[in-house]
Amino acid sequence: FDGDQCGTAEHVDVGSQPQDLSIALNSPELVLVATDSGVVLLNGLKLLSSIKLGFSVTASAISPNGDEAILGAQNGKLHIYSIAGDTLTEEAVLEKHRGAITVIRYSPDVSMFASGDANREAVVWDRSSREVKINNMLYHNARLNCLAWSPDSSMVATGSLDTSVIIYEIDKPASARMTIKGAHLGGVYGVVFSDESTVISSGEDGCVRSWILTQ
Repeated sequence: FDGDQCGTAEHVDVGSQPQDLSIALNSPELVLVATDSGVVLLNGLKLLSSIKLGFSVTASAISPNGDEAILGAQNGKLHIYSIAGDTLTEEAVLEKHRGAITVIRYSPDVSMFASGDANREAVVWDRSSREVKINNMLYHNARLNCLAWSPDSSMVATGSLDTSVIIYEIDKPASARMTIKGAHLGGVYGVVFSDESTVISSGEDGCVRSWILTQ
């Protein structure tokens, strides 16, 4: 930056419109870009591979060390791939969602991942067994736009077009949720934990709000 001006940006042509982008946190030069028909793997500005898939990709996540990718599909399926160099190998397909996948996030301890869909459902998965860890996370009334994990991996917050933020505790049933109704007029489009007891959200109303969680 120079004052309020940005410098010249470098770019990489990924071939088609990006749908999602995910960075391997422990190897931040490794980037997974999802397009409508496949994925592109980058190492910095170097294109490692461009892979066409047999389904429409709507969301993606790459593991912190860059050895696994999860791709969400328009049909609600989650495709898990191992990554070795520039090669992706499909390892499993998970079926639980009934709408297009909108968001996927690994837990900070990498023992779990969470996914959300356009049919208002969130799912927390055990990464090792690939089984559902929390059932019936169906308390939003519209599309899930975003989700986030607490730093200690004990909670998941979800934000929705229905204007609400919902916080689920991993060791409790989904019915024990905390709900922030009317968090943002027009819908919630961003959510993040700043610490174990504070959630930051943003929305269609142009506001950013901080919420202190109390038991």
